[in-house]
Amino acid sequence: MAHPTLSIVNSSKSADFSSQTSQARKVIDNLNTDKQFLLELSNKLHSTLDIKKLIILLDLEITPILNLDNVIYQAINDQKGINTKGRHAISYQLILHEQNLGGITLVRRRRFNKKEQKFIEKILVSILSPLSNSIDYQTAIQAAEHDPLTGVYNRFAMENSLQREIELAQRNQTPLSMIVLDVDFFKKVNDTYGHATGDCVLKHLTECIKDCARDSDMLFRYGGEEFMLLLNNTTREGTRHLADRIRQTIEETPCFCTGENISITASMGVSSFTKDDTRETFFARADKALYQAKDSGRNRVIFQD
Repeated sequence: MAHPTLSIVNSSKSADFSSQTSQARKVIDNLNTDKQFLLELSNKLHSTLDIKKLIILLDLEITPILNLDNVIYQAINDQKGINTKGRHAISYQLILHEQNLGGITLVRRRRFNKKEQKFIEKILVSILSPLSNSIDYQTAIQAAEHDPLTGVYNRFAMENSLQREIELAQRNQTPLSMIVLDVDFFKKVNDTYGHATGDCVLKHLTECIKDCARDSDMLFRYGGEEFMLLLNNTTREGTRHLADRIRQTIEETPCFCTGENISITASMGVSSFTKDDTRETFFARADKALYQAKDSGRNRVIFQD
């Protein structure tokens, strides 16, 4: 059976083990032989593919036994520090079959002794397989919903998200708007500099959009050089202002790709959801506005009522 790699942040050789309840001590003392306990724990942890729920289940099982203040899971790409000021912490790097599953930190007011550390290690073995399954599942979902070139959401995700956001806006009676855009004369970029440069330009475009948008705004690539930005709780005027800021940022931000300094602009169509709209009419109005922007000179924003 695979074991987690242990990295102790703050150990507890001199901890007062007697301060635990007798029930907690009994659980720890009997863990070597209590296979039923480990089996039941494993079954609970295998009941979900949601990483957050998985950690909550683990927390519920071990916190009463170890009198913990917090159980913190950090994915491998999570660079945020953990604040354990005034607390003792013990951290584990979790690895299964050479797959890095991230790290887990247990925090409480008093130090962890060696007996408790052994208990924790045995418990953490039970989370390795379900955590690996959850990470693989989330990775597959990410791949299915994201554009591999730019990393933004794809058309499949757009169809699902658009309907969901419409229903939320209707239920909460909040504004919802969208911006559709594409790169002006993108075919000329590909024909002149090649498709590798064209790909670089699309990545540059997405970064310009992200720099202007909020974290809650959703960006989709639904065609070759065609993108849609979905803006919840955003009014018509707010959307128009954002669209023009994005347009200006794209025009003014240097685009260096494959050794070339390429000037690019984008045309945009904007619409706001109305009570009579369907998903199709909402998008169709923004798309119509986009083509009006291109037909009227490009590098501009058109709002479609």
